[in-house]
Amino acid sequence: MPTDREAPTYPVPAEFDDDRFHWLFDYWLQRRENGRLPGRRDIDPLHFRHLLGRVYLIEVVRESERIRFRFRLWGSKISGIFGQEHTGHWLEDIAAPGTLAELENTLRTCTLGARPHFWRRPMMVENVDYVATRRMLLPLASDGQTVDMLFGLIIEEPAPANSAR
Repeated sequence: MPTDREAPTYPVPAEFDDDRFHWLFDYWLQRRENGRLPGRRDIDPLHFRHLLGRVYLIEVVRESERIRFRFRLWGSKISGIFGQEHTGHWLEDIAAPGTLAELENTLRTCTLGARPHFWRRPMMVENVDYVATRRMLLPLASDGQTVDMLFGLIIEEPAPANSAR
């Protein structure tokens, strides 16, 4: 029988078979207490040094009419994949043309639903080494309920050998 710490459970989708997703997801789950979301203070980067280059942290800023998203951390490996640094930038200032609405909707869904989100995105920047990224987004809440940060992991999918793009 699951305890409050474990409930509710959210399965990691089968296509997210990389152990790094499972490791960070389990880390996040273990920081839930009494069914409440962990807060940023519960996440210690020293526990996942092996993932730091692939981790991102997004601040959720609730304004009167909308929710905005500011990148507080954008790992160095992710910067290399996308060819740009996002730390300190607002989502609307760095989103690739034509992707802002989809990205805002994804972040808003995770924020308002207070549930993990997993998705695969084709590369939107010219990159011959990678065809897509798989992303995991985990909600954080200082008060255990209202999401004020999003914590995530990005893993790239290499292009098949000898493929022409």
